Amino acid sequence: MLRTFSKWLYLIVPLAVYGVGIYCTLKFETDWTARQTWAVILTGVVLIWYTWETMLLRRVAFLQREVQLRPFVVFRKEGERYVVENIGNGAALGVRIDGLTMEEPGTKLEIRFPNPLSLLKAGAVADVAVEVHINGKKYDSMFAAHLDPKYAIQDLDVHIHFSNIEGKEYSLVEVVSPQTLSIKGFRNEPAL
Repeated sequence: MLRTFSKWLYLIVPLAVYGVGIYCTLKFETDWTARQTWAVILTGVVLIWYTWETMLLRRVAFLQREVQLRPFVVFRKEGERYVVENIGNGAALGVRIDGLTMEEPGTKLEIRFPNPLSLLKAGAVADVAVEVHINGKKYDSMFAAHLDPKYAIQDLDVHIHFSNIEGKEYSLVEVVSPQTLSIKGFRNEPAL
């Protein structure tokens, strides 16, 4: 009921202002040139208001379209494998995860994700290949256990990059912490 009333209010108020303005002009102004001038000014005010409302509608439509096309890719460990899942509404193209590096005195552990995914449909889950390099030498992926919140000993930022079907790029940062996996940030990347 209130929504219907407010919808009509947006129509009635400008019409009432316009009607009162025209009435006052015709009633109190004797010169026809002045009457015409006031009528044009009032029409211009209504036209500006209408243009403003149309601009707001265009912005809302753009945002709705954006949300419909936006993918949202997350990374996690599922059983014994690492996966990415698109929980957004649109397909994700060019899904890639940046490598991670952890350094201790005398040891450099690198976790790489060598194979980007060309397409990840909405709702789809895909395996992610993980390579572990310690001091430049390739080892078994069991050393990637730091990516599992159960075994993590420090906070690790996992950077995921992807784009929608229009080529708009997005970036997501997940934090793998001891016992938790959380999203640190999500942003649209500027077009090049």
